[in-house]
Amino acid sequence: MRRLCLDVLIIIMAGITGSAQSSPPPQSARQALIEMFMSKNGDDFAKHLPDLARQSLIHKGETPDTSVVLRIATLGRGLATQGEHIETFDVGPNILVNEQPDRHERFEVAVEHDSLMGDQDEIELSIHNYKDGQEQMIPVVPRLIFTMKQEKDIWKLIDLTVAAHVPLTDPDYLKGLRKQQNEANENAAQMRVNMIVSSQAQNSAAHPEVGYTCSLLNMVGDNPAGAPSNEPGQASEESNGYRFTLSGCAGTPSKKYRLTAAPIDQDAEQKTFCADESGQVKFVTGGKPSSCFSSGQLVDTVPPPANLDE
Repeated sequence: MRRLCLDVLIIIMAGITGSAQSSPPPQSARQALIEMFMSKNGDDFAKHLPDLARQSLIHKGETPDTSVVLRIATLGRGLATQGEHIETFDVGPNILVNEQPDRHERFEVAVEHDSLMGDQDEIELSIHNYKDGQEQMIPVVPRLIFTMKQEKDIWKLIDLTVAAHVPLTDPDYLKGLRKQQNEANENAAQMRVNMIVSSQAQNSAAHPEVGYTCSLLNMVGDNPAGAPSNEPGQASEESNGYRFTLSGCAGTPSKKYRLTAAPIDQDAEQKTFCADESGQVKFVTGGKPSSCFSSGQLVDTVPPPANLDE
């Protein structure tokens, strides 16, 4: 009797399991969205388009090379085939994560909200990029809003809204944005300093009777009169939040000069750059511009490790 009961129980459980396997749960709108852009089957993108959109935007014989819509449909598959480590999630705060360990980068597509209302679902996504565990700020945070509608058990993408999100009351966002702008200004200043140093060397070699110049107007080449002018005073100009100053060009020919590029906003904690006739470009963070010549660190060099025995 016990054996008979056990056999009946096994049969009942097998029937339940078989029924569950034959009737998978219906696809969610989020799963349909993932399938559209990440499926290896090229027809899955078109399957989730409304009939009118599919007939109007995808014509027979078109390929991703000739159709913008098909090109968008292959973006996810293209990343996967290039060896990118991409993971998608049916639930949770992220719908997609792309890890790039060799570059210490992580790309996330986050779900801001997923609002199911009857046969429609609105899914809002935001894009985030991380470097060495720190989120990289961008001036405008893109938002994508997908409106899905269920038609005959298939979720269709009926509307796509691309929005720009600028959180002007978020202190972390504003701080990151300011940092990014400062770094951009620093890079522009360093490039201009390098250009001036190169021009000084070229002009002094081409006109040894004049030597170096303290005229910033001559830094893009010779002036209309021919040789660069030898100004014993100093000249300055402002660009990208920096003040560039040339001085110390006394004598004929002038054999010395001093160049500084200092942030106009002294509280911005940006680098100050300096250079002289040696051709070496240095920088300091904070302090007076004059300290750059005596205690500045060479650009593009790695500081020596700290002495742990001290």
